[in-house]
Amino acid sequence: MTPMRWYHSVAVKSSLAAFVATHIPLLGLIALILFWPGLLSPWGVFVVALVLTLLATTFVVATLWRMFHPLRRAADGLRDFMSSGAMFRGPATGSDEVGRMVEVLVRSLAHIDRSRGALLHSSSLTLEQVAAERGVQADSDIHRWLVLIELDRPATLDGTEDIASMLKVHEAMDTAVSRLLHAGEISLPWGRGRFLAMLNGSNADTVERLDVFCRNIPIDEANGYSATVAVEPEHQDPHSRAASLQRLEHKLFAMRSQGMQATVS
Repeated sequence: MTPMRWYHSVAVKSSLAAFVATHIPLLGLIALILFWPGLLSPWGVFVVALVLTLLATTFVVATLWRMFHPLRRAADGLRDFMSSGAMFRGPATGSDEVGRMVEVLVRSLAHIDRSRGALLHSSSLTLEQVAAERGVQADSDIHRWLVLIELDRPATLDGTEDIASMLKVHEAMDTAVSRLLHAGEISLPWGRGRFLAMLNGSNADTVERLDVFCRNIPIDEANGYSATVAVEPEHQDPHSRAASLQRLEHKLFAMRSQGMQATVS
């Protein structure tokens, strides 16, 4: 990325827009005095000044709206990438601060997009290996679901409690998730406050079990905690399972963006 020249800065562009907008009423009133002196009545000057001021304001708003258009596109693109995996290519941008930030965002998302495929495939194989080690056999007659459970962490769990308390909550949640499982089902830790489970049964039965569980998790060290749960069909093919894992992340992000808690989706 080449260094930004000073005259490309948003500060310079904004100053120029403000300078032009300031002089629109001034130059307009000078023109009124020179070319239409018959309108130099109090009401005439007031109307002309008002019209020119509104014109200058419109000019500034339109200039800033156009200047920050790439930023709005980037925000929408980032949201779509996180909630559905849609890749954001980005509009043609300039060399000011907004354009440089959008360029970095596009490159970062492209890097994440290249990297996550391998990570998801590796996670899919890990899940398959854990299932084999625990004696869970594939059966086409059984409806199987991948379930991503994330603890609804209040501020006390995020910042003020010590590591020992965090570990106690995580271990207690592991126990609670294990009690949720039936024969032929597995779970494993999937990050801080998260567990990935593979459940069997119909869609309605699975959602009913999880709905009761996530509303009040029986954790002695954190009584009254809840969880948000995303559910996707499980596939035997590693690539399809990796896609299901990715959809779980997207679904959970969308739920968190909407402020959902104690919800199964």
